[in-house]
Amino acid sequence: MASPGISIIITDCCMMMRRISKKQIHRYRALTRVAIKYGFGYLVDRFNLHPVRSLKDRVAREPKVYLELSDPVRLRLMLEELGPTYIKFGQILSTRYDILPKEYIKELEKLQDTVPSFSYREVCGIITEEFGESIDDIFASFSHQPLATASLGQVHRAVLHTGEDVSVKVQRPGVRGVIDADLRILRDLARFADQHIEEVKAFNPVGFIDEFERIIHAELDYTIEAQSADELRENFSDDVTIHIPQVYWDYTRWQVLTLEFIDGIKISNVDELGVAGMDRKVLSRNFATSFLKQIFLHGAFHGDPHPGNVLAMKGADNVVAFIDFGMIGHLDRATRDDLVDFFIALSDNDPDTVIDVLAHAGVISYDGIDLPQFRFEISNMINKYYGKSLRYVNTGVMMREMIDMVLTHHGTVPSSLILLSKALMIEEEVCSQLDPDYNLKELAKPFIRNLALQRMHPARIVREWLRMLPGFGRLVRGLPHRVDQILMRAERGTLRLEFEHQGLDHIVSELDRMSNRISSSMILSALILASALIIQSGMKPLVCGVPVLGAGGFVLSGIIGAWLVYSMLRRGRF
Repeated sequence: MASPGISIIITDCCMMMRRISKKQIHRYRALTRVAIKYGFGYLVDRFNLHPVRSLKDRVAREPKVYLELSDPVRLRLMLEELGPTYIKFGQILSTRYDILPKEYIKELEKLQDTVPSFSYREVCGIITEEFGESIDDIFASFSHQPLATASLGQVHRAVLHTGEDVSVKVQRPGVRGVIDADLRILRDLARFADQHIEEVKAFNPVGFIDEFERIIHAELDYTIEAQSADELRENFSDDVTIHIPQVYWDYTRWQVLTLEFIDGIKISNVDELGVAGMDRKVLSRNFATSFLKQIFLHGAFHGDPHPGNVLAMKGADNVVAFIDFGMIGHLDRATRDDLVDFFIALSDNDPDTVIDVLAHAGVISYDGIDLPQFRFEISNMINKYYGKSLRYVNTGVMMREMIDMVLTHHGTVPSSLILLSKALMIEEEVCSQLDPDYNLKELAKPFIRNLALQRMHPARIVREWLRMLPGFGRLVRGLPHRVDQILMRAERGTLRLEFEHQGLDHIVSELDRMSNRISSSMILSALILASALIIQSGMKPLVCGVPVLGAGGFVLSGIIGAWLVYSMLRRGRF
């Protein structure tokens, strides 16, 4: 008699099979056939996929031609053969250090879209479907052979009737249906793993597939890529060293993207750059500086700056051009500020501040890590790079080591920072090829210092205070109601406060000092807010046009604030 666990698995498999259409069955069979071909038959067993296999596949002898290759290489080859969905899936997996070992990450980063081009007739069909006009009505000329081919689409060179030279990306026919079918399969497998494979549950496979579905659907909508290109173009509108191609929105749709054609040389093609008379050191500096601006100033960065997506423009003065905006990372203002503090702490050899920055960013929790051990590992990592000549330090590699360390201690790293570390590694590899003396850290030092000084500028501090004033106002307006609710619940006897502590008697005096400071801080905040409101109201009497009561409130606030700072400095607890 089968055990209850086995019965549940068999029942789940039967229910899953009933939901599968004929088209999906063919795709499942292809998946199992290719998995077995590359030596991953044990995964077919683990996911109970044998029922979907055809009789011919079941009786056929399993091939062993790839078994001499390593597991990571076989995984990459398998994903490439399975097609666009799985290639993109592998590319996303290559950014997840928390899921796969380093050797798998390194191999998956080599994934290539090795697919044949589709015909010019199919290109015409897609363009006519999107615009309702023939290709000749839209373009004055259109190359029959593509400039580049990928799993999701291919790029052709064309000329508009108005004379502009453009590149046109056209989506591969039927690719959306294939991807949707593959996503349904991946979702079924993720649900099965979440329910029945214990060691996978911690990685939230269903949530990972949800995120992957969001990413790949965004790549299928070329209007999103066009918006990303416009965002970067606006960010660099005043920078003569960087060029972002113009989007021709009248000729852009979901499946068609029309951009300004960039006549350039791959930035990694050192020989051709030399023949063209370009200065490799200047190109390296321009490329690196643009990346610093993307990260710290704009908060939007090119997530895949490999040499095929970065060109040195012909006929220009060492101008760097970016193309292909399907993968753009975003960093909010708080994350950018944390990055500035993080790199300053690294350069100052200050492990405690590094830990504080990571905690402030929510990457680690003081309660969830072995703090002494983590501080020891951070110190070792800083010393490892601190003693090196700056030209031998790769910031991307250093960030990856930091991410690995955080994940080892059960921290959480936002996907944007993982993408940033990967992009930095690519950028530094390219810049090092262009300029043997290149050093991002040396370029970044004055850049980061200036940002830190700007953050302390009085004008920015005032703007931050003004931005917080509405929140203080809501707090003050809502405070009486909340206090009234608490008192009413206490009067009815429905208010219950439960405390549990062990060995806290020795810090009662410290808590008393803390409560006094908190009370003073609340009074100070209320006083500042009230004074600001009085000054804004213009309440009389006035001195030099400023209400006396409001000005006095600010003076009193300054005294109380100075006393708080002095008391904390005196006790060494600032």
